[in-house]
Amino acid sequence: MITNLVKIISKAIAVASVLSLTLLAGCNKAEEKVTVAPEPVVIQNGEECDLCGMYINRFPGPKGQVFERGGMPAKRFCSTRDMFAYALQPEHSHRIEHIYVHDVATAPWDGQENAQYIDAKTAFFVNGHKLNGAMGPALASFSKQADAESFIEENGGEILTFEQIDINTLSMMSHQGMHH
Repeated sequence: MITNLVKIISKAIAVASVLSLTLLAGCNKAEEKVTVAPEPVVIQNGEECDLCGMYINRFPGPKGQVFERGGMPAKRFCSTRDMFAYALQPEHSHRIEHIYVHDVATAPWDGQENAQYIDAKTAFFVNGHKLNGAMGPALASFSKQADAESFIEENGGEILTFEQIDINTLSMMSHQGMHH
């Protein structure tokens, strides 16, 4: 009887030890944080660009939105160029969680407020084309590379990925000037 009791106590101690080690091992793991991408917001008439202050829907070309950590309201931009000018600044880039741009293929250039939003990080951007957005050159954004290539056939330019766009790209756009 004492032998059975010793065996039971030994098994209980062994199980408790394994459970304790398992729980302690879990404490060292960094807590995984899953963030659900917010839905892009509809930009209303009369809303102003968070970079330049211009009325967003009064100008042609694709627009952009930036969502930052902490549940802040979306930053809205009158052009993809202004959106990148904001997003690439060191004081902003570390806070950004999600970036959206219009898919130019889903609406006419002068009616982009009706276009679908896509994840900017997976978009194909056309730089150096002949169409103007707010305040001049804009990066035309597409969800499909084939759509970007078709756009280039008609309007010129070159395809860039999100990672290829930097401050130098934006600076060079400023020197392209307005196309008439």
